[in-house]
Amino acid sequence: MGERSPETAGPPRPPGDGHARHGQRTDWLDAVVLVHLGVMIVGTSWAFGGQAPGVRTWLAAWGGIGIALLLVAWAKKELNHPAERASPLRDLWPLLLLDLCVGLSCFNPTFQKVVRDGAAYFVLTDPRWPGLPSTARPDLTWPALWLLNGIVASAYNTSLAVQRRRSLRLLLAGVVANAVLLAIFGTFQKLARSEGLWFGLVASPQNYFFSTFVYHNHWGAFTLLNLAACLGLLFDFGRHGGHRDPWHSPVFATAVGALLLAAAVPLSGSRSSSALACLFLFGALVHFLVQLVRRRREHRESFVLPVAGIALGAVVALAAVLYLGRDVIRQRATLTVEQVGRIRAEDRLDTRLVLYRDTWRMAMDRPLFGWGLDTYGDVFRIYNSQRSTEGWTPYYREAHNDWFQWLAETGFVGTALLGLLVGVPLARAPWRGSRSPLPLYLLAGCGLVLLYAAFEFPFANPSVVIGFWTSLFVARRYLVLDARPT
Repeated sequence: MGERSPETAGPPRPPGDGHARHGQRTDWLDAVVLVHLGVMIVGTSWAFGGQAPGVRTWLAAWGGIGIALLLVAWAKKELNHPAERASPLRDLWPLLLLDLCVGLSCFNPTFQKVVRDGAAYFVLTDPRWPGLPSTARPDLTWPALWLLNGIVASAYNTSLAVQRRRSLRLLLAGVVANAVLLAIFGTFQKLARSEGLWFGLVASPQNYFFSTFVYHNHWGAFTLLNLAACLGLLFDFGRHGGHRDPWHSPVFATAVGALLLAAAVPLSGSRSSSALACLFLFGALVHFLVQLVRRRREHRESFVLPVAGIALGAVVALAAVLYLGRDVIRQRATLTVEQVGRIRAEDRLDTRLVLYRDTWRMAMDRPLFGWGLDTYGDVFRIYNSQRSTEGWTPYYREAHNDWFQWLAETGFVGTALLGLLVGVPLARAPWRGSRSPLPLYLLAGCGLVLLYAAFEFPFANPSVVIGFWTSLFVARRYLVLDARPT
């Protein structure tokens, strides 16, 4: 028999301390927050990852409900837990400062709209108040700022309202199950050689799409976050024990889910995501083997046979994934060789490096506050130095580097505030008291996506943005609940 779960072992505990007894009724606000966030995650992922027409408008309205829930949860906390008063402000003050900077920029535009012959044009002008935050397009900045606040508030509500670790695990299990369904859907769609989304019913603006996601690299980032949650749940379920064997526990189902998610990444054709997923899985395998060897040594049992069996299973699983995605992998490998050969033959910088250089020039012209949130596509036309052989100028909606794009849009001040919005809640978390690996896996997934953002644009996809903030704040809340005295 495995050891009993820390949440069920020991004498009964008072409600609301994060270690509620099995069968205790969930608080109504707890349930509303989880359902609200779950609907946001699942609905956005099936709506082309948030890139279907009209989805951002729906997300803005749904995020507004999340902001309202945050205010309700805050008021409820002040009534029931006065000692924790103003805790949202201690975590979210970087977001409030970012709101202030971006909000001020909307009253200080740098582009002027001009209508000629019935067509609208935007002309660069000097801002009304030089030195203060400004934006090229207030009509784009306002909706982007509201959407960011709605997503962050909806995810942060888990830190404010949820009182049980079991509720957080239930949310993550539902989110991972949704991702596995998307992976299965995408796998069948890929094997059927569909030429568009939903088995060809909807034309995709990108040649490389997967499942319901328009761009395979966005699917890759989305899968990294869900793979991290799945592996974290796997280790957490294994730590709890209390089941007859792995076949009669959530461990087996979670392991199968992790395998399906991992297989879908190379099948999508995303080379960078595949490399990051392999790195993540290798780290998880090492973690598991270290735990296994330690446990076997504690019981004075040989670990050679179990380790050899697991290594063999990993090789078989890898071979199966490579066989399933052999056509896609072959195509992407050929493309990589061709791209490298083209760069060498032409003796010039890759267009991606030129794009980064031009984006850096754009950022350095307004280093403090940037050109305005969500204005990159309009402003970059001024700085784009690339020309095709026919003489036309390629258009870039994204910088293919989220870090550079953040600098260009929000400057060093806005980028630093976004970094603090990630770092401040984690700095206030009780790291030493946690016993579960789940928060660490969630945060590792966030770290991989931030690394990915250094050479791609995962945060241009709403599903990835929602998944990132959800993983961050769920991990933080789990640390708090896991560290409370039992």
